[in-house]
Order: sequence, then C-alpha cells, then structure tokens
Amino acid sequence: MLKIGIIGAGMMGATHASAYANMNDAVIVGVADERTEAAKLAAAYSARSYASIAELIQAEDPDIIDICLPTDLHKAHVLYAAACRKHVFCEKPIALSVEDAMEMAEACRAAGVTFMVGHALRFSPDYMLAKRTVEDGKLGKISTVRMIREGAPPGWSAWFKDKSRSGGVIVDLGIHELDFLRSAFGEPQRVYAKVAEEGLPGEHAFVSVRMKSGVIAHLTASWALPDGFRSFLELAGTEGVLKLDSDDHKPIAVTRRSSGTGTDQPSSSWESPLSVSPYEAELRHFVDCIRTGAEPLITGEDAAKSLALALAAVRSAQSGEVITFE
Repeated sequence: MLKIGIIGAGMMGATHASAYANMNDAVIVGVADERTEAAKLAAAYSARSYASIAELIQAEDPDIIDICLPTDLHKAHVLYAAACRKHVFCEKPIALSVEDAMEMAEACRAAGVTFMVGHALRFSPDYMLAKRTVEDGKLGKISTVRMIREGAPPGWSAWFKDKSRSGGVIVDLGIHELDFLRSAFGEPQRVYAKVAEEGLPGEHAFVSVRMKSGVIAHLTASWALPDGFRSFLELAGTEGVLKLDSDDHKPIAVTRRSSGTGTDQPSSSWESPLSVSPYEAELRHFVDCIRTGAEPLITGEDAAKSLALALAAVRSAQSGEVITFE
C-alpha cells in the first residue's frame, strides 16, 4: 500500500484525493495546507492535516508527495520532496520558467525518485480517442487544428489573476491544448500570439502555432466569458474532419470524405469514449510507474517543453513578433 501526502487542499487537492480514494493500492495519510481547508479535506479521508510539507513528511513518511499548489510554489515543494527521497506528482504547469522546470526534473532524477506532471488531456478519454483516430490514419494527413478552452475568470482563487504566480491565461489554461498539440503532432516550429485584457473580466488569448510536421494550429484560450465553460477540438485532414465540442451531447463527431468516385457520400459517425476521470487515470498511471519502475508518460523534461511553448506564446504577445524555435 502506497502512502500519499497531498500538498494543497484546494479544488485540485480535493480532486486528487477523490481519485486516490478509488485505488486499492494507495491510501491518503496526510494533507498539508496552511489554510483551514486542510483539516476538512484530511478528515474526509480519515487522514491527518498539517501546516507544511515538512511536518507531513516527518510525521507520516509518505511514499508519494502530490503537489496541488499555486504554480509559483511548485518548484520549492518538488525540490523538498525530492531531497526527502519521495516520489513526486506535480500539477501543471510544472513551473513558471523552463530553467526551474529542468532543475526540478534533474533534482528528482538525482534523488532516484519518480516525477510526473499532471497534463490531464493526455489521459482524457475523448482526447485520447481523437489522437488514436489520427494515428490510425482515419483522417489522412492532418493539415489544420483548431482548439478552444474558455470559461469565466477563476474567481475561487485570487492567485490566478496574479501573472507572477499563475503565468496568465496561456500558461495556466492554454497549456492544456498546447501540451496535447505537442503530444499528437510533435514539436513546434514557430508561434505567434495576441492577448486582450482591456475591458474584459479576464484575459483572452489567440495563439497560432506552426509545427515542424507542417500542421498549422490555432488556439483560443480565454478567461473572459461571463460564465460557463467550453472546450473544442477540430482536426482537419485529407480524408476527413474530427470535431470534439463540450457543448455537444455526443462527444466526438467524425466525418470522412467520399472516395471521389461520385458513387458514395461522405460518411459520419459518433464516437463515445467511456466516462473515466482523466485525473484518476493519470494518477493510476503514476502509481503503476512507481510499482513497476517504468517512466511516466509525462516526465519533467516533457512538461518543460510544453511550458516552453506556452512561454514563447506569451513573449510573442508581449513583443508582437513571431517566436521561432531552433
């Protein structure tokens, strides 16, 4: 039985705790947070609450430290957990600079502990099915990708609005799609972005990415909606189009072109992946990696590359120039 220590008792801490509770080979032994929420979350899982990661590790000696804190606090806590020889799971984005991200990855490697970063779209059943559809060649050669992730400003925690802590809407929110883009189509060649804030309740960003594979992608990342949430993915290829829209009742629509002979019509089908929590799926994968010694799907170095793309988009928006990757 692996003992889990959760650092951060906010929304993500509660989400991770719920996922671990469904595993037979893991048990939550402590929750650390300087706020009073720690006691409530810990009590819900018959665990103890602590004011700091140091107190939790000293008292409970957990096998895993799961970090669900504001982004600016990730580095210090990952380094501390690694120094204590604890396996580390860290929520995305990994850090606020690529240098910090690489330092975190190296510290975990040097300590001989497993380190994984939580990019949940890699484990989301609908996005996984979309990626498999591409890999199976059902859409032919992909040429363009459109992505949207938008919602109301995250008012439950004020730190999101502080870019020095969250990195802003591209780094915190848009990185979901940017990471999926890399995982499905390889590394970027260049990026260009615009960010609007004036007169809006939150940031609204447009990001255009040209991949080295030739794929052209466009992302809208927004905290400017008055309420609600929406995610959207469209993959257009030489043989068809895949659409995934959270506003639709059916999760994924696939339309394939006709053969061109004039004797048949384009075919459409709906794909319905099983409803599995991506957070539970990624944490189960992490636990399995610890047990088997396998490398996690999302390493620190991999997460650093997604962060680099997001930060390049931020620099483009600030400078008004295209950022090219070597």
